[in-house]
Amino acid sequence: MSSLSRTTPPPSERSRRPLNGRTARRARTLRRHVLVPVAIASFTLVAAGCGGTPASAGPPGATGSAPGGSAQGAERPSGGASSAPAAATGAPEESTAQEPSTSSTTAPAGSAAGRCTADGLTMSLGRADAGAGQIYYRLTFANKSSTSCTLRGFPGVSLIRRDGSAIGVPAEREGAMRELTVIGPGKTAGVTLHTLNQGIKDSGCWRRPDYLRVYPPGSREALTLRATQLHICGDRFTTTAVVR
Repeated sequence: MSSLSRTTPPPSERSRRPLNGRTARRARTLRRHVLVPVAIASFTLVAAGCGGTPASAGPPGATGSAPGGSAQGAERPSGGASSAPAAATGAPEESTAQEPSTSSTTAPAGSAAGRCTADGLTMSLGRADAGAGQIYYRLTFANKSSTSCTLRGFPGVSLIRRDGSAIGVPAEREGAMRELTVIGPGKTAGVTLHTLNQGIKDSGCWRRPDYLRVYPPGSREALTLRATQLHICGDRFTTTAVVR
């Protein structure tokens, strides 16, 4: 035991024993593998502490404000965008167009006058006007009131006997509707009654009436006129619309 202790050097002496060539090369290689990454990491930390930009941040301005062209486009619209849309430019014109013009708001002459009523009118029947088998009678309305009034449309015209019974059927409408007719005080307007001459058709003639009963257009009250001269034949009895 004592001999063994004298021949085996202590651990401290073994660590100071010189290394052989292979062991020395392995040690140097190991130091290089360890020291190089440590040096790179130290350089990276120093660069970051000095305000360097990490490689992952990308080039300057990539995530910051837009380039000069983009910033100008955001602040100032391009020429096409600066023009107002068609709908926006057309809105004021459309509003102006919808406003009534002076001519459209001006009421026609006499439009303030009310409708002629039966108690403000008188009637007269002209003589027969015959020609080519047709007979026409002019039925005239006269305004006996002190103010203007209006008539528009077709009157209701019937032939009646003395006892009030009707002869035939009321006159049918003939022709087109006319414009509003203004009748001043003492002025007249009228319609034309139409029938056929006797013998034109085999249907014969109606009995002559004693009176003519007429409802002015729009009125529920009738006027009565002595009209024994009216002779309706061929089952033709019509009236036009009121016209001056």
